[in-house]
Amino acid sequence: MKNKLAFDPPKLGIFWFLPTRNGYRFVSLAHDVARVKLIGGFKTIEEGHVDTWSRVVAADGSLSQFGYEYFPRGRVNWRAEDDTFLLLADPSIFSLNLHMAVADRWNLIGHAFQFLTDPHYRTNKLPSFFRGGRA
Repeated sequence: MKNKLAFDPPKLGIFWFLPTRNGYRFVSLAHDVARVKLIGGFKTIEEGHVDTWSRVVAADGSLSQFGYEYFPRGRVNWRAEDDTFLLLADPSIFSLNLHMAVADRWNLIGHAFQFLTDPHYRTNKLPSFFRGGRA
């Protein structure tokens, strides 16, 4: 884990995990929680995976053959009712323990947070690298 300053604010955003030869690449778009508007008791960034994927592809042309839904992805929101961060993601992210990388990078450690699978983020085109060779 990287060294963090006490005043590093928690972040909300969207993310993907892309397989590499040596592990996983964390690709994300995030905003400080204080800069995100509270709507209906929740804070969630306005950007979504669909509209952000073109920026990801622009930064790495090797991804142009893939759609936004190809790689395991997720989102972090915040719920005002109980001051809890919600990490919603593809189940493979949890089974590979990658969710803790999100919690660490986005300064969620030390705050209340829940990890939730969500069918919206489930990829049906999961690369075999994430399936551990299982179909």
